[in-house]
Amino acid sequence: MSESLTKPDEIRNSLETESLDLFWQFIAERQKVWYRRVVEGRPAPWTDDDILQEYRFTNVYRALDPGTQYVIQNILEEDASRRDKIFNVMLYRLIGRLETHEYLGFQSLEAFDSAEFEDRLKHRRDDLGETVFTGAYMVSGYNHMGSSDKVENVAALFGELADNPAFFNDMLSAESLADAYDLIRSQPGFGNFLSYQVLVDLLYPVDYYDSDSVLPFSPDDWSSPGPGAQKGLKQLVTEFNGFTRLDVMRWLRQNQRQEFDRLGLEFPYLETEDGERLELSLANIQNCLCEFYKYHKILHSNGRARRCFRNHEARSKGELRDIYETAPSIRLPNSP
Repeated sequence: MSESLTKPDEIRNSLETESLDLFWQFIAERQKVWYRRVVEGRPAPWTDDDILQEYRFTNVYRALDPGTQYVIQNILEEDASRRDKIFNVMLYRLIGRLETHEYLGFQSLEAFDSAEFEDRLKHRRDDLGETVFTGAYMVSGYNHMGSSDKVENVAALFGELADNPAFFNDMLSAESLADAYDLIRSQPGFGNFLSYQVLVDLLYPVDYYDSDSVLPFSPDDWSSPGPGAQKGLKQLVTEFNGFTRLDVMRWLRQNQRQEFDRLGLEFPYLETEDGERLELSLANIQNCLCEFYKYHKILHSNGRARRCFRNHEARSKGELRDIYETAPSIRLPNSP
């Protein structure tokens, strides 16, 4: 699993109990929403929690998000080189819309043409009237690429990346997860948040590699808390006294079962192929902290989430089950 903790008692004593309890309650209820909706097939609403009913929160398990499943099934499982897969994951995450990547198709480094890429994006945006980029998260600046047109800047950015074989060689020879993160972070357009999302994508086990991943690391090896996760940690920790944010995240990762038991919370874990509980990874804990911050600020009337949940726009239970049942790393628990 993850490495052993330093100062576990000091970390626990630094956590504000009321906020810590709320963190686990939020996680458990959000996962129950998914379970009731997908596994049990109940009609909405799937919770009595008013905030979870009204606002949109990503899944507790990152791999359950349809956008992540698109990466796994349509990029990581592609019959292509690891370099091409790294390139496509970076492309997909910066654009942030699976419909755009579907329209473009899987990109080969050897055949990549930035001018053709730019033309196709402009055609989708200007002629077809389709939204090309996500608005769900901020992307690090790349205006220095020389244009006021985002499509032109992105095309230039990936043109430069495709012509940089040293980057892909360094990624595949990185000695640690932190080193791989720093390499992604060094590229224009990839800030802290986006770099970590790309990194986690490259760690999913896939059938193409006999349950190995593109990069030879575990999501429990290391994590970089993004801005939202850092704000989530601030709700939990009274004082960082001789330990780091990562240390706190490791404590949460390693004590999740005991914490659910302490609070008497039933958490519907996913399962491994052998029927064992699939615990939340360090990468999932990072994601949960970000979502917890959103929940916490709404609960205490300190702000609103950017996106509301609209059931009529959401995927159906059948659509979601179709996605998960073809997923190489997800085994749906049986409904009671």
